[in-house]
Amino acid sequence: MTFSEAIQSVFSKATKLEGRSPRSEYWYWRLFVFIVSLVTVIPVVLVAMMVRQGDVWALFPFLIAAGAIAVFLWLLTITVTVRRLHDQGVSGWFFLLFLIPSVGWIIELVFMLQPSQPG
Repeated sequence: MTFSEAIQSVFSKATKLEGRSPRSEYWYWRLFVFIVSLVTVIPVVLVAMMVRQGDVWALFPFLIAAGAIAVFLWLLTITVTVRRLHDQGVSGWFFLLFLIPSVGWIIELVFMLQPSQPG
């Protein structure tokens, strides 16, 4: 699966928690989220550096836009992660492993790096 195919697939299955997501789709999506996050944070930082202390209100439109994009991408990341877990042959509820302090993200990373289960 190519980068553009993976992004289109995630957007087309935005509300679907059933089904499977191959490893390439998941990791291309994570790369896309990283790139979009950088692109949305840079204007916020630049405006924050340019405004004076009394003009903090000028940041609000940028913060609201960046926050809305972040929430939207976070929701799509949940769906692609649940489908990736289904591809491993485990329940999508394993997504909540990241809530375990210190080791949850490591356990989830191990699941995401494993090859797909047949079926």
